[in-house]
Amino acid sequence: MISPAANLFSHLSLETALNLAVKKSIAERHDAKFTARATFWKAETEYSLENFNEAKLSFLQFVNDDNAKTTPEFKNANYNLAYAYFKLKEYDNAIKYFGDFITVVKDDKVRQTDAYLRLGDCNFISAKYWPAMDAYNKAIDLKSVDADYAAFQKGISYGFVGKNDKKIDDLEKFVKTYPSSQYADDAYYELGNTYVNENQTDKAISTYDKLIQTNKASSYVAKSILKQGLIYYNGNKNEQALTKFKKVVAEFPNSPESLQAVATARLIYVDNGRVDEYADWVKTLSFVEVSNADLDNTTYESAEKQYLMNNAKQAIAGFSNYVSKFPQGLHALKANFYLAQLYFADGLESNSVKHYEFVVDNPRSEFTEQALARLSQVLLKAKDYTKAIPVLKRLETEADFPQNVTFAQSNLMKAYYDKEDYTNAVVYADKVLANDKTEDRVKSDAQIIVARSAIKTNNEPKAKEAYAKLLKIAKGELAAEALYYDAYFKNKESKFEASNTIVQKIAKDYSGYKYYGAKGLVIMAKNFYGLKDSFQATYILESVIKNFTDFPDVVEEAKNELEKIKTEEAKTNSSITN
Repeated sequence: MISPAANLFSHLSLETALNLAVKKSIAERHDAKFTARATFWKAETEYSLENFNEAKLSFLQFVNDDNAKTTPEFKNANYNLAYAYFKLKEYDNAIKYFGDFITVVKDDKVRQTDAYLRLGDCNFISAKYWPAMDAYNKAIDLKSVDADYAAFQKGISYGFVGKNDKKIDDLEKFVKTYPSSQYADDAYYELGNTYVNENQTDKAISTYDKLIQTNKASSYVAKSILKQGLIYYNGNKNEQALTKFKKVVAEFPNSPESLQAVATARLIYVDNGRVDEYADWVKTLSFVEVSNADLDNTTYESAEKQYLMNNAKQAIAGFSNYVSKFPQGLHALKANFYLAQLYFADGLESNSVKHYEFVVDNPRSEFTEQALARLSQVLLKAKDYTKAIPVLKRLETEADFPQNVTFAQSNLMKAYYDKEDYTNAVVYADKVLANDKTEDRVKSDAQIIVARSAIKTNNEPKAKEAYAKLLKIAKGELAAEALYYDAYFKNKESKFEASNTIVQKIAKDYSGYKYYGAKGLVIMAKNFYGLKDSFQATYILESVIKNFTDFPDVVEEAKNELEKIKTEEAKTNSSITN
């Protein structure tokens, strides 16, 4: 703002000038015109002292004083008052008084241009963009030294009213019309950003290039190079993006842009599993402190990203790299678990063992239960019952999910049975049977374990009871086995005909299970011999020996029974010989 008072009081301090003005006005009260002028000078001085509220009040007092209208100062009163409101951010009032000044004063091109500029700024700040553009256009038409500022602001304003096409046109015109303007770099930067918003990325990159080439000292250079890198990054042109990011870091170290460049470059390295390359690079940067924890996190993040994207091969490589470099790292538990899961899913179950073992050997976590379940599966499949049993016992006691408890108990009974520890096999079979929610299929498995264990330990009463219970729920081969033992026990009880009936049922309903069909025929032969029909008994046994060679144990049993019959019959019938 141009201040006439500054000329009048140039030899005095502002505060002294203010005091003199007030005292003079008081001393000369009889001269109303002079009092009015003193009020103006007082306002000017307050403004210069940045006492804008006091200046506003004094200017208002002046413009409302009838005696002021004939003073030379009145011409600029609205202009000065508008500035006071502008400084106080009372933009609506500022708009009014800048408008009043423009309407009245036509012969002061300098102030008129400035008034149009501030009028534009007030509207711009108040988000009244169309009136702002109108004011800026008026300032441009006056062809003042500030026409470049008005042209720039006008172009920016188009963006706020959704007219990016007009914004682009105006900014392109600006950089051609005002190549040496102090706002040229601002214009290039805004133009590049607008091209980005309009998905015209090639034009954006070339615009940023022009800014970099023509305004080397601009604060926007670093921002522009970073923007180019981000464009390439979002376009999946990772190598070009890295080139730009590294340029920012090299030329503008320790700037906000360089820090963002490092952060975004990190994402590229993480996404592509190139963590070692990232680590080697950042270790050379003095303004970036990379701790072991940072590298730990970065290495894990890279592997996890591949895992979440279902890139199994890359994830295995990533997690393997992590557990190798950070065996007790921040994410060692998760890394080992996910690596084990990946190996398991890929059919490389033996590779998963040590990683599941790492999880279960650490304090209980969200992964412990599943790791115990999967580890036991792998060990059971490998028939490594010695290792499987303690894992299953932990699963039984630590599992939160009932199905895992049942899984543990049912497999413990099988593992113990296979290890010929029939006592413990029955203990766990009884646990399975005691659970009302256990499926019939699993109960059948448990019942057969009880029955077979009883047979193995020569506890035939218990075996008979167990097979009887099994017969009620069993299907398929287990049903055939249960029927066989029903026939077996009836034979031992001399219920020969009832036993034969059951054997016939096996032959009819379970013909697919030839093993129990063959064993049943041996029982039938024994039944016929019990019924004093040695001919039928002998015939059946000879048939078994001849036709069931796939089952050596059954053939051996048949031979033994045939030998017994022949021995007994030889005692009473000389026609039967060995």
